[in-house]
Formats: sequence, C-alpha cells, structure tokens
Amino acid sequence: MSRPELKKHMIRTIRTLAFHTPSLSVGMTFFTLSLLFGSWLGRLPEVQLALSLSEGQLGFALLGLPVGALIMMPLSGWLGRRLSTGQAMTFSTLLFCSLFPLPAFAQGAWGLFFLLSLVGLSNSFMNISMNAAAAAVEREYSVAIMSACHGMFSLGAMLGAGSSGLIASMGVPLQAHLIGVSILMVGLHFYFRAAIRHLPAQPSGPLKKQAFEWPSGALLGLAFIGFCIMIGEGAVADWGAIYLRQDLGADPFLASMGYAGFSLSMAMGRFAGDSLSLALGNRRVIIGGSLIGALGVLLAILADMPILAIVGFTVVGIGFSSVVPLLFGAASRVPTGSVGGNIATVATSGVIGFLIAPPLIGMVSEHFGLRSGLLIVLCLAVAAGVVAFRSTATARS
Repeated sequence: MSRPELKKHMIRTIRTLAFHTPSLSVGMTFFTLSLLFGSWLGRLPEVQLALSLSEGQLGFALLGLPVGALIMMPLSGWLGRRLSTGQAMTFSTLLFCSLFPLPAFAQGAWGLFFLLSLVGLSNSFMNISMNAAAAAVEREYSVAIMSACHGMFSLGAMLGAGSSGLIASMGVPLQAHLIGVSILMVGLHFYFRAAIRHLPAQPSGPLKKQAFEWPSGALLGLAFIGFCIMIGEGAVADWGAIYLRQDLGADPFLASMGYAGFSLSMAMGRFAGDSLSLALGNRRVIIGGSLIGALGVLLAILADMPILAIVGFTVVGIGFSSVVPLLFGAASRVPTGSVGGNIATVATSGVIGFLIAPPLIGMVSEHFGLRSGLLIVLCLAVAAGVVAFRSTATARS
C-alpha cells in the first residue's frame, strides 16, 4: 500500500468512526471507560493523602483492581454467550458507572482494596464487552475500527486525567467529582442506546454447561503479549511523571509532559493502526511495535535529562499504540473457542497487566530504584516481540 493510499485509508477509518453510528456508539463506550479511569488516576495522590497510606499500603490497595479483573475472567465468556452484544455493553457500562465512585468513600487500605476489586470486576466486564462489540461491528459491516476505538480510549484517558487536575484545583470534593462524571457517562450511553441495542451479534457456537473455557496455546500467546504490553502502558501512566520528577529533577509541568507525550502518540498511532495493519500485516505491526516500545523505554532509562525521557515515553506510545487493538482482532479470529471467550481472555490479561503495573513497579522501585522498575517493562516488551514472532495467531487476518 502506497503512502497516499495509506493516508486515504486512515481518513476513511476516522470518517467511519465519526459518521457510522454503530461504530461511533462503540467508540464512545471506549471513551467512557477511559475518561472515568483517567479521572480516578488524576486524583489518586489525593486518595493516598486522605487515607494516610504509605506507598506499600497504597500498592496493596491497588491490587484490588487486578484481583477483581481476575475474578471476572472465567465468567466473561459464559456471560457473553447469554447476552446480546448490546445487552452486554449496556449492562457492563451501567455496572461500571455505578461502582466507579465507591472507592472515593473508602475508609482505609482494606476498604479501598475491596471497593477497587468491585471496580476491577466491572472494568474487566466492560472492557471485554466493548472489544467484542468492536469485533462484531468490523465483521458485520466490513469496516476496520478496532485501533480507532482504542484511539478513543487514549483520548478519554487524556481528557479524564487532564480535567481531574483542573477540577481538583477548583476545590470540588473527590466524591462529587467521581459521581458527576459517572452520571455524565451514563447520559452519554443512553444517547447512543438505540444504536447499541441493535449492534450485530457475535458469532458463537452452542451453549456449554461449564462457565470456564480453557484457552488454546495460540490464544495464550496473544494473552501473554497483551499482558506484557499493558504492564508497560500502566507503568508509564502511573510512574512516568514520578520518574521525571524524582529521578531527573523535572519541574511539575515537564513531569506531566511524559504522560502527555505518551498519550498523544498512543492516540495518533491507534487512529493510524488499522491502516498500518492493512499495509504491513498484523504480525509485523505487533513485532515492530513491541520492539519500538522497548527502545523507547531504554531511552527513558538511560536519559540524564527530562527532555530525553519525555522523548522516550513518546516513542513507547508510538510503539505500543497498535499492538493491543490488533491482539483483540487476532483473538476474534482464533478458530477454537467462542469469539466472546477469546476476546475475554486477551482483554482480561491486558487489564490485569495494566492494573498490576503500579504495585509491581512500586515494589521493585522501593528496593532497587525506579530505573530498575522500568527495566521490567523493557524486558517484557522484548519478550512480547519474541512471542509475536513465533506465534501463528498474530499472522491471521
């Protein structure tokens, strides 16, 4: 595919997302999840201060998110076969929006752990439902929107995290903030309710009695890649600014630019991801993206000034941007298992990776320094590229 054709296809993808109502309704669901989660991340230091939690106690409480996601994993395929695409989207969105404000009312580390586990469970269910919906829309209407939908996720995270700082500076209490954005996102969902109700069904086999589906080797490979890449995304989101501030002496503005550069390049890469996949093939994009991300992490680790680390984090975003969306598409084409169950496996592994990154990097950094914590991200990104090279599932289209 030539460069003009690539540009034309990217513009066509964005137009599809903007003007094709089923695609837009799914994209806005991605936006909803990330905007809410970004709003929480932006005020996490305030939660730590209000509850007087040490880094270790906060790390323990944050483990509630991946624990909840892990609990959801064996149930998601079973639920996906019993709910229509639209029903799963609506149920999971309303459940997540209802539970999302609860951690703001926690009274201690254990209480925060429990409430975050509920949020993690609903987060995982919503993540699985919306990715399955994107795959169903692609299959039904012969459009490529998966990467663009994940671009909407990146935009939502940027807006959520950015606005939370402004809202906090206005003196809005945390509880009121989280309740308010949840209500707004429920309203957004019902605005698209008619389109969501008529989303195409996912292809599936006959119902099985057991709730748990043991994944195939090919699917486990995709799940491992997603886990590695999402640990990297979570590490940059939660520790990038701290690394710039504490290790490299950046001022608050420069420290915020690390995540801003990462998020911007993620969004741009994801909007171009479907076109790159058509031009280069899934496997090349996944392998190349993993290795480019690893180079970006290496640059950030070796940086002796903030600007170099910011460039490194931006390169990480460029590399990682299209990997996870392509994994969901590949999972939907694995010949064994149901589409919903396969996507659930990859989505849950990715959610666990993203949510376990903050406590994992934090525990390593407490003993060996933050550069050593980021070295884990580098090694996992290389491992993801190696597994993608050896996997047959990444080559399916």
